[in-house]
Amino acid sequence: MQSTDDLVDSLLEDAARESAHQAEQQHAGDAATEPPEDKSSQASKLVAFVLDHCELFHDENRDAFATLNGSGLTYRLDGRVFKDWLAASFYSAEGKSPRGQSVTEAIGTLSGIARHEREQQAVFLRVGMADAAYFIDLCEPKSSRAIELRPGSWRIADAPPIRFMRTEAMQPLPAPTGKGDLSKLWDVTNIPADKRVLIVAWLIDALRPDTPFPVLELGGEAGSAKSTTQAILRSLIDPNAANLRTPPKAVDDCFVAAGVSWVVSYENVSHLPAPLQDALCVLATGGGFAKRKLYSDADESVINVKRPVILNGISANVTAHDLADRAISIELPVVENRAESSNVWHVFTQHQADIIAGLMTLAARALAILPNIQVPAHERPRMLEFYSLGLAVGEVLKRDFKAQYLSTRHDAASRSIESSPVAAALVEWFEVNKRQAVEMPAKQLMQAVEHYKPEYAEAWPKSPRGFADALRRAAPSLRQVGIEVKQSSEKSGHDNVRTWRVERKKFQTTSALSATSANHPPHVDMADIADVKTNFSRTDSSQNDEAGNSSHASHGEEF
Repeated sequence: MQSTDDLVDSLLEDAARESAHQAEQQHAGDAATEPPEDKSSQASKLVAFVLDHCELFHDENRDAFATLNGSGLTYRLDGRVFKDWLAASFYSAEGKSPRGQSVTEAIGTLSGIARHEREQQAVFLRVGMADAAYFIDLCEPKSSRAIELRPGSWRIADAPPIRFMRTEAMQPLPAPTGKGDLSKLWDVTNIPADKRVLIVAWLIDALRPDTPFPVLELGGEAGSAKSTTQAILRSLIDPNAANLRTPPKAVDDCFVAAGVSWVVSYENVSHLPAPLQDALCVLATGGGFAKRKLYSDADESVINVKRPVILNGISANVTAHDLADRAISIELPVVENRAESSNVWHVFTQHQADIIAGLMTLAARALAILPNIQVPAHERPRMLEFYSLGLAVGEVLKRDFKAQYLSTRHDAASRSIESSPVAAALVEWFEVNKRQAVEMPAKQLMQAVEHYKPEYAEAWPKSPRGFADALRRAAPSLRQVGIEVKQSSEKSGHDNVRTWRVERKKFQTTSALSATSANHPPHVDMADIADVKTNFSRTDSSQNDEAGNSSHASHGEEF
């Protein structure tokens, strides 16, 4: 039987245990009611950390950016690259990882500060312009070095005076070194010898963000190395984790791709619907795209871009009149002596920096000549800036750029006419009836031309108004083949309607350049840059054709 003393001791021990248990519960309750120091204070610490280490600003689209102090690297605040940098840098400084919610809250605050308390500044992607010079971002890790290109010279700038944004897919561009040798490019691409001056002009023009860009279309049957050639050309100015991408399915895709890369590049294009061809026109000449961010609000996401575009396909995909007027279409021959793709890329990688140096040297010389190029008013094409640059490139390379450019434009116009039932019928009617000039209302012209519409025509205008609209769209292409189509500015006749005048024009492709560097030689100091290789072998047209059908190993003429 338990004694009284033992019973008292047992009761005291139970009371002590109960008291300790209640104290533990009270302590846990107090801890639960304490303010969550981590979440709120950590977000504030992240904001303070970024403000100490970065400069915030916003661009013309009100997108928020941060430039890292010291390195000059610029990132979008809402991009994954910046979030990764913030998490890693904060851990190194504080010894603890930031919570995801804290990072989200901090970036929201920082975005507001960038948009409302900081200045608007220009931000560039791969290529930019400042102080009358072009800058090409090398995208080197932890460095903001860029190529500085000016008329007559180029160099590597350690601290360019502009801000470059970098996206995840962008790859480093090898820094050009040595004297440079552009001729090595033709050993790894399948460009016909007589079309190389067009390719070089397109590459140089892709480095000028202040001018519209022509769309480069590479065509050819299977086995003509279209994709390899396209990927290598892009790697000279804007290497990317995905140099070639599948064709877009919607207009949105074009602008999203343009928002994160400098060159918009599509391969194996089999068909481009009219809306996509219109979108490529906007990309090449500059324009904006807006879309509502969320269905639950009225905010818009705006993308203002102007980008070089390159695409390839077996069939001719550039058929819309507006796009054809802005395009360079080059047919690649079948590669007869095929080399392994891995070997081609190995050779290219070895000489990439040397090729880029040769391209920069040529660009510097062409830009020095460019102010002296004068194009007569009656010869000025739609892409005048590119045409003038091409003439300068042709002067440096001793090549007839004009003849090749007009030839490609004529071919593109012919394809556009073939794709337009109204234009094709008008040309056929003009030829069969040996017309020189006619003038009549759209209704009467439509009735006369309708008998000549192609058998393959799936859609024919159902009204004179639709016929007139088709004539307006086809007018640039018809002009390329020597047929001028214009609507009168005033109404006339008993029906009081405007008439359409269709007139045959002389189509000239061989008139001389009115003023070139030969007439006005500029002073160019080439001491700091390498000479571009220009050892042409003089051949006749038949030899050029033979060279155009050569393999990767041999391309005949070189420069």
